[in-house]
Amino acid sequence: MSANWSGTVNFRDAQRVAPTSVEELQEFVSNSARVRARGSAHCFNDIADTSATAITFENMPSDIDINKEKKTVRVPAGMKYGELAVALHDRGWAIHNMASLPHISVAGAVATATHGSGVGNGNLATAVESLELVLPDGSLKRISKGDASFEGSVVGLGLTGVVVNLDLAIEPTFNIAQTVYRGMSRESYAANLDEIMSLAYSVSYFTTWAAAGGGEVWAKFKAGTTAPTDFFEAYPATSNRHPLPGLDPEPCTEQMAVSGPWHLRLPHFKMEFTPSAGDEIQSEFFVARKDAPAAIAALEKIAPQINEILWVTEIRAIAADDLWMSPHYQRDSIGIHFTWKKVDAVYEMVKVVEATLAPFGYRPHLGKVFSASPDYFKSVMPKFDDFKKLVTEIDPTNKFGNEFTNRLIGR
Repeated sequence: MSANWSGTVNFRDAQRVAPTSVEELQEFVSNSARVRARGSAHCFNDIADTSATAITFENMPSDIDINKEKKTVRVPAGMKYGELAVALHDRGWAIHNMASLPHISVAGAVATATHGSGVGNGNLATAVESLELVLPDGSLKRISKGDASFEGSVVGLGLTGVVVNLDLAIEPTFNIAQTVYRGMSRESYAANLDEIMSLAYSVSYFTTWAAAGGGEVWAKFKAGTTAPTDFFEAYPATSNRHPLPGLDPEPCTEQMAVSGPWHLRLPHFKMEFTPSAGDEIQSEFFVARKDAPAAIAALEKIAPQINEILWVTEIRAIAADDLWMSPHYQRDSIGIHFTWKKVDAVYEMVKVVEATLAPFGYRPHLGKVFSASPDYFKSVMPKFDDFKKLVTEIDPTNKFGNEFTNRLIGR
């Protein structure tokens, strides 16, 4: 790949290597002065870029290994969630959550604390029980829950080692039925946010910030729960919907309360289709769930500016965790996601959004567009200094760093 998923970042790799074995990967890392691991490149900033050696994983072994006693699965770093989900479901297993898109790689999603939705669901990285990494000298190290550096290494931004495989917690497979509720005003949503976000196993609210103030609630009900027919002023859709207004819903996962396997309902998009709009830029900012109504009210004041260059906003819940660089570190969160049109004005608008959300101590999604300074980032991330110390101990010569991480943590 020569660019990120949306074509907004052209990669500057001096060379690109695709090892076929762990031993070959170790050799590349050991013999390189600078290396950067890259997954599916579904990122919207330069976190996956490098001017040195880029390591990709398409030629690495792709088998999974299930441990029924421990209820874990060992997954190769470069595997996409959609591929993992099918392999697990076919064997009677599931993972607790999936992101909107099943097209993203496991290691890349974990490294950036990419998430999913649900008031009781942690982001995808919270499923990690252990991970095996290649260290700067080419040696292998497995870090597991309970180890001193575990919480700092999981959401590692590519700095704590090149991930080879991960052990993820699994559970018995389950079914989900998805219902979309139309006509939910932003006023009603903000006033009843906790009740709405707790309606189902996974819930998202989509809005365009248009003056009319309407939106849709996408609710994914686990088997054994029933979707209500009346939900404030909203009403069940009578046909499948696409999150972006006016687009064909064919790429979207089945709705209309039709029950099906978890991996065919939790994402918004099917694996076999190009997800979302494609021609887009994404940002996402997380605030404490208790602050979300006030944060939404603050954004209402700049809604006309937002709407001019926006495809859609998705608002979703993510449970707190203890991973140092997770934006949900010890904070139940609401994510306010912006799918922007691919225009230059986005980058200035992001600064306006950040200024609006700064009083709420927002934390940015590190795989998407933000402009927060390192000082601001440090002020809202309690374990920032601990993470920087850990990274310096693991990689004193900054072999795994790039311009993005150097800006972020000041190396």
